[in-house]
Amino acid sequence: MELTIDTSTKFASVGISDQGDIRREYSWFSNQNHTIELLPAVEYILEASSVTPSDLDAVFVAKGPGGFSALRIGMSIAKGLHVSHGLPVIGISTLDIEAYPFIDSGLVVCPLIDIGRGEKALALYRKKDEHFEKLCEEKVVHTDNLMTIIDTPTIFCGEGAVNLEISSGSMTDTNFVYWRQYCPTRRPGTLSVLGYRQLLLGGPKDVSTLEPTYMRRPSITTPKN
Repeated sequence: MELTIDTSTKFASVGISDQGDIRREYSWFSNQNHTIELLPAVEYILEASSVTPSDLDAVFVAKGPGGFSALRIGMSIAKGLHVSHGLPVIGISTLDIEAYPFIDSGLVVCPLIDIGRGEKALALYRKKDEHFEKLCEEKVVHTDNLMTIIDTPTIFCGEGAVNLEISSGSMTDTNFVYWRQYCPTRRPGTLSVLGYRQLLLGGPKDVSTLEPTYMRRPSITTPKN
């Protein structure tokens, strides 16, 4: 059994999977309250699944891009389970999670995550043979410049694309393929598939070197009581 944790954005999730097949999942709008909401959510999903930490074989955690404090709490709980129960921790890019459901489309896939000030974190993907191929390094691009990074029909997807038609004026380009989604755009089942695949390839070499990908400065927020 595996535990999935995704605190990349305001929409958080946890899940329980069995060899990568999701068995139970829970997603919610956390806003900026991951610090006080994540641990109860983990306890809930374990209890609802009749699973204890000792029953787990691994933890799959979304490593960003995303919010500083949100990613930090998700990674901290994952690493805490590694320390207390010896569980391997597999970090998966949040952009990988956003892109994977569209990889069989036959088009290039560009997932987007908002990082503030009109900027998006993104990467480009396509399916090559049976592989999930990343065409470029993760980068930050302003919304107004999105069309400069593509030269072929491309699906724009992910949480950062939900309101893209409204926020960008260059969406009439014929290479732009907008895939309408509703939040939350990421499912624990996708994280479990990607995480388990990585686990079979040998998993993490050194959990202590696993760090979140922020791509933006930390912000100070006040959690609700």
